[in-house]
Amino acid sequence: MQKLGQMSPQEQERFLQNNEKFRNLPPEKQQQVRQNLQRWNNLSQEQKAQLDDRARVLGRLTAEQRQHYTNDILPKLDQMAPERKQQIYNRMRNLQMMTPVEREAALRDPRFMRGLTPDEQSTLRDLNSLGGAPAARP
Repeated sequence: MQKLGQMSPQEQERFLQNNEKFRNLPPEKQQQVRQNLQRWNNLSQEQKAQLDDRARVLGRLTAEQRQHYTNDILPKLDQMAPERKQQIYNRMRNLQMMTPVEREAALRDPRFMRGLTPDEQSTLRDLNSLGGAPAARP
């Protein structure tokens, strides 16, 4: 899929038409692949770079960490209002620029956590414990 994302839409379609594995997929799976590619093609370069970064981070997680991220953290984030999620994203970006010692200090600092509910603080700590896992769906 990563290689497909680097192709032009015309090259993508040509590849899919000539790929036996793709042609053997059920029609609904083929449609899903095409829709995902269309969504990818409609993203800005910045959005694509962010998603690539998130995929790299997720790729470094253990199976247990990925499961925790998928089953516990993402559902919490999905239930948050967009402006609340943005608060988490902003703080996560700040944490990612810190050393591990600075991150731990920030997560204990009431000033850094000001404005976050206890549940949001917990989500931020969970994200941090995964080594900077992305705060949004890849």
